Parts: sequence; structure tokens; C-alpha cells
Amino acid sequence: MPYPPDNPPHVFSVLAGREVSTWSEEWKHECEVRYLAGLPLAQRNDALDGSSGSMKLKRGEAAVAYLRAEIERYGMLKGKP
Repeated sequence: MPYPPDNPPHVFSVLAGREVSTWSEEWKHECEVRYLAGLPLAQRNDALDGSSGSMKLKRGEAAVAYLRAEIERYGMLKGKP
């Protein structure tokens, strides 16, 4: 299979507000945000800020702040404050 396929599938992205390719960075971001939003708060905080292997250590504080804002925005768009 070529990378990416000639005609990749498209799905509706809540964060983008439109159809996006399942091979796009937009969809990758939405999947990450959806995953994190679905975690219990303690697990989410550990994934974002925990001491070993956290996103904060790997990506930095600004990236984690952005993810937190996107998780909140995702929840509001889905009707879950």
C-alpha cells in the first residue's frame, strides 16, 4: 500500500469542524485529544504531567498546555463541560 493511499478515507473531525483525511495531522491530533479526554482525570494528569515518560518531559510545558486547552475545547464541542 502506498504511503499515504491515493484516496485515503475521510472522517468528520470535531476539532476541525469538517471532514479530514484519516492520514492527516489533524486526525492524528484529534485521536490523541479524544484518547486523553476519555481517561479518568488522575490518569490524564499522570500522562500529561507524570514523572516518568510524561508528555511534559517529552514535548514541553507549552505542548501540554495546548493539549489541555484542546481537551477542554473538545469536551465543550461534544457537550461535556
